[in-house]
Amino acid sequence: MQNISILIGAIFIISGFILLYKPPKDINPIYGYRTKRSMNNMTLWKEGNTYSAKLLIKYGIAYLVVGAIISFIITKDEYALLINLILMILVTILLFVSVEKRLKKLSSESHEKFLG
Repeated sequence: MQNISILIGAIFIISGFILLYKPPKDINPIYGYRTKRSMNNMTLWKEGNTYSAKLLIKYGIAYLVVGAIISFIITKDEYALLINLILMILVTILLFVSVEKRLKKLSSESHEKFLG
């Protein structure tokens, strides 16, 4: 069960590299960082996908380290799995909040430039 943190971290990292090096060309409902804000226009779409890809890689590496430490400290498989699950959810929420905050800032900056 200790390998679950390695698996989850690796999935984050691989997903980040795929999104970074094979980003979606157009706004679509299937592939990419898809939220209402990111699908608003191409600028936000590209930034959302690029930034989320970089964060996936960064958070994936951090997850590997923290998850491995937790897995070695917590010897009971059930607890290690639960903690890894909670950690994965927290990292996903942090990713979402970070990207949305950046897109909101970018959106308001471009709106201010448009107004004048």
